Amino acid sequence: KAVYSCLILAVECDGHEILTIEGLSDGDKLDPIQQAFIEKDAFQCGFCTSGQIMSIKALLEKTTQPSSEDIRIAISGNLCRCGAYPGIVAAAEHAVNIYTKRRS
Repeated sequence: KAVYSCLILAVECDGHEILTIEGLSDGDKLDPIQQAFIEKDAFQCGFCTSGQIMSIKALLEKTTQPSSEDIRIAISGNLCRCGAYPGIVAAAEHAVNIYTKRRS
């Protein structure tokens, strides 16, 4: 479940597993979402990138074939000051394709 870290107290996390952007990669091997962000130039300043990636990760844990609208809704709570939304959606769609290929 994706949550905003600024709205959750540490005590509320007791007993729960927490996954942050730092936990997505496996050593030097990036998560497909992280790789897709690089391949699709989905970030500019980087301020929102972690939140965008984690929101997409949470979405992909709920559904394996999200629509573009599902992706837009999933990232809607993350403000991108640079307006890189088209690239972010393209990266999310690319990540879906990568995950789909890995499953088959």
